Amino acid sequence: MGSTEKAKEFLETSKTLDLYSEIIDNMLLYFIVRAEKEGNPALSEELKKLKASYIDDFTDALEITEQLYCDIFSDEELNELIVMHSTPSLEKLRGLTPKIMDRFFARYKGKLGL
Repeated sequence: MGSTEKAKEFLETSKTLDLYSEIIDNMLLYFIVRAEKEGNPALSEELKKLKASYIDDFTDALEITEQLYCDIFSDEELNELIVMHSTPSLEKLRGLTPKIMDRFFARYKGKLGL
């Protein structure tokens, strides 16, 4: 079982919560695109509202995630994960992930004719 301090350090280094948020944003965007494609503007608008406001419901995520990582990984394993997530290639990937996803959805929307 790992310590809270080490789990917190890993989460900060890996930017895990940012990734969670990006995943939720992208999934909501996917469903917005689908609703628009299927001619359901009411659903699309509701999903857009949810996308703009879900982050307020996400406030406890850090504490929950810290505890999960403490339960799953030892401090030694968390140290290894911190080292791995500190590499320049992973830092570059994390920095580019939003741009990559934006490009993906731009192409996806184009493919769908939206």
